[in-house]
Amino acid sequence: METIAALCHYLTMKTDLIISFLQTVNIIDLAIIFILNAFSTATSTLKTIFILKKLNQQVYVVTFLDAMIFAYSFKLVANTSGIACIIVFAAGRLFGICLSNYIDAKLAYGDIEVEIYKHPQNGIALADYLREIGYSVTTYIGYGIGGKERMVISIITPRKQFPALKKILAADGKINMSIKDIGKTYGKVGQIQV
Repeated sequence: METIAALCHYLTMKTDLIISFLQTVNIIDLAIIFILNAFSTATSTLKTIFILKKLNQQVYVVTFLDAMIFAYSFKLVANTSGIACIIVFAAGRLFGICLSNYIDAKLAYGDIEVEIYKHPQNGIALADYLREIGYSVTTYIGYGIGGKERMVISIITPRKQFPALKKILAADGKINMSIKDIGKTYGKVGQIQV
């Protein structure tokens, strides 16, 4: 019976501590700090992605937004004290990275090069089919394990169109491929010819 009473007393003390903590911290300020840090981190990460992809106009807009959001959130953090503020600040930054990765995946800026490795007979048929449906395809012979001939099929396509290409390739069966980001393309490379 004494253990139950001691446990109840312990839980009551902890509950009182949590309630007093929440009364000293303004929940709305913490929510604002979290949201602002999430957006500041997301815009900062997107700025880096846009710089790497040489999208200068987007860099200017995102840099301006990042500076405005960061300045205001830093002001809030400086005027708020306590461990809760630091934890919320860090959680906002973590969520901001997740948010920027999601936005980058949805925007899918840039081009990629997809190299597919097939046996020569299967490779020729796949390359011809991809050309028929409008992909710009380059093929060449490479050598795999033990010097076996392999057909290398190279396709440059916009990142946005990769899911559709992946479905086409999955329908062809087992595929070994590598995917690389490309900085710039010139001419008709990377465009689907319709």
